[in-house]
Amino acid sequence: MQGKPERYFKSRFFRRLFLSYALIIVLFVAGFCAWYIHSYRVNTRSMARENCIQRTNAFCTQVDRYLLVAQGLCNAMNSSESIRELYQTTYIENKTVDSLLLYQALSELKRVKGSSGSLAVYTILLGFQGDNRLYTPGTVVSLGAALKIPERLPWIGTTSAAELLSLKGETNMTLNKRFLIYADGYSGLSGSAVKGAAMVLLEESALTDCLDGLGGCMDSIELRRYSESLFTAGTPGGPGEVLEIPSLVGGGLGYRLQISEGALAVPFPLTALLPALDTILLGLLFMVITYRFSRRRYAPIGAISRMVSSEGTPDPGKDEMNGILQGIADLIGERNGYREQMITISPYASQGALHQLLNGNVRASQLEVLREGQFWELRHTWFAVGIVNLAVPDGSGAVEQRALDARTLAVHACQSYAGEDRAVACCPRDLQTLVVVINSDDRRDVENGFYELLRRIEEALDDPGISVTIGVSAPRTELASLRLACGEAERALENMLTGGRGSVYFEEQDLDSAPVDYTFPRDAQKRIATALQEGNEAELNAFMDRLWEDNFHRRMLSPKATRQLVDELHTALSGALRDISAQSTTHIRVERVREPATIEEIFSYYRSLMAEAARTCQSELADPAGGEALEKEIRDYIDANLLNPELSLSGVADHFGVSGKLVGSVCKNAFGVTYLQYVRDGRIRHAAHLLETTDLPLEEIAGRCGFTNLLTFRRNFKALMNMNPSDFRK
Repeated sequence: MQGKPERYFKSRFFRRLFLSYALIIVLFVAGFCAWYIHSYRVNTRSMARENCIQRTNAFCTQVDRYLLVAQGLCNAMNSSESIRELYQTTYIENKTVDSLLLYQALSELKRVKGSSGSLAVYTILLGFQGDNRLYTPGTVVSLGAALKIPERLPWIGTTSAAELLSLKGETNMTLNKRFLIYADGYSGLSGSAVKGAAMVLLEESALTDCLDGLGGCMDSIELRRYSESLFTAGTPGGPGEVLEIPSLVGGGLGYRLQISEGALAVPFPLTALLPALDTILLGLLFMVITYRFSRRRYAPIGAISRMVSSEGTPDPGKDEMNGILQGIADLIGERNGYREQMITISPYASQGALHQLLNGNVRASQLEVLREGQFWELRHTWFAVGIVNLAVPDGSGAVEQRALDARTLAVHACQSYAGEDRAVACCPRDLQTLVVVINSDDRRDVENGFYELLRRIEEALDDPGISVTIGVSAPRTELASLRLACGEAERALENMLTGGRGSVYFEEQDLDSAPVDYTFPRDAQKRIATALQEGNEAELNAFMDRLWEDNFHRRMLSPKATRQLVDELHTALSGALRDISAQSTTHIRVERVREPATIEEIFSYYRSLMAEAARTCQSELADPAGGEALEKEIRDYIDANLLNPELSLSGVADHFGVSGKLVGSVCKNAFGVTYLQYVRDGRIRHAAHLLETTDLPLEEIAGRCGFTNLLTFRRNFKALMNMNPSDFRK
């Protein structure tokens, strides 16, 4: 097969071999180029967008700087005493302004303008409602008509002062020139009503310079107050992304800017495509390498085809690989047969299959493979699942090792019961629980087999201290229901609740449908709580004895009724412990019995819990000094943290590990008021002391006295002192 390349391509096998490698290379090159071009476009567009957003933020910041300067100038005019006296004389008293007052007011306007320090501020104007004069730094502008204040203030926009104030026919250059104007109402210090207009005239070129800084990356720019448009540049409504940026000036001001799609256009220069071109060239190089590699891989096959040919060189396009492929198929078949034999005899494969079936993780198709391939030993008609419980006493030493040894002996006893007509599979669940499956063609043999298993396990353990109990499901034939049968065995094992340990229990559906009939006192929680508080263990034992007498001595309850009786007993004991914990430090947590247990064991568990709680309460009553010391610690802690805003009833309770009711009771007994009243009164008394002895602002006093905001401080102060804090200070 050595020779020119076209001789290789006549072989169908070689073509498939080479084209498979070539297809992988082509797909890789195409995928990389597509990924690179997409990533380049996304990254470039993202960078352009981030650039636009940075310019936009710079624009908004610069405009906000101008507006904040203008806002500060308007506030300065509102707070000026000289301007207020000017307004009082001209507008309220309707007197002629003396030259000294006018000089002081104009000088004050000049000082206010100079305080801005911004070259963008051209001048400031001040006018009063109905007056025919405008006051500017250093001069007075006479008007031909009375001044009308705009209805909506503050106002921002690019216009002239004459147009804003509806002044027609005015010839003053300052009034007729266009500016970026910030106008706000003048109210002085005597009230909140608008009495005039304070205006700041900013050079329009300042706004133009800000717009030029955007570099055309925005289609439209709009300054808005809530939904009202104050200033618009460009054409809104285009396809670009819209940005909403709140203004630092506040008052509902914000910017609405629309990014230009042209600014986000992605160019593809040659330098950007160089990585993709390099990848294509690299793919061509790999094509050449793949051709040489394919020739080397194909050479032995070509030699074999020539050697097996009986009539010279075979036709490469038709039957070149038939004989070789048949041999390979036979080899694979032999190997798979060997693998099946190995899996069949492997105990680990059988154990794993049983685990999967018990957990319900085997599909129908997989179940057929297990059955036909004989991958495990359960191949008879009937089967039943048993849950074997090995109860090792807690009082014995090395409980864990003893339970592990017992489980190992139980597994050996179960496996010894297997025979030719009977299969037994074991699967440990936990330290004291074993899942056993008996499989046989005789249903009666399956049912009776668990009694034999109980006997064998007890003989193997040879330990009267370990109780063996088995819960068994109903016999079944479908392996797919193995998980369901396991659940039935678990429910059957719960019958030890009334039947005791050391027996075999089968799933009985009729027991769950039996009527629930048991006796339980209605006032059980109250009786238990009273006995616990008094430390009366005799009364608690009498209560449990009477409960046992009424329900288990005179009659036999069903497992369902017994479980409900245990639930009511647990609820009553838990409620009683909650009741007494409200008045003491007794905190005992009642856990439910989760493992399979008998009713005698459950009653013994609750008896011990009640005795422990009673002894705890009795020790508290015998040592009243301890309770008094705890109450003193609680009072001292509240007093030490009275002015801490983080102080809370739940926080105090958590700090001392008691209930909130106990903390409230301590406050009521010690202070005669509730916890909240005591904390509020203490904070208000300290606030009154600060108001009398310091000049601190109300906000700082509220913070020092533990109030999170001024409104809450005012409300609580007035509720206790019958006056506002400011009036109390006066």
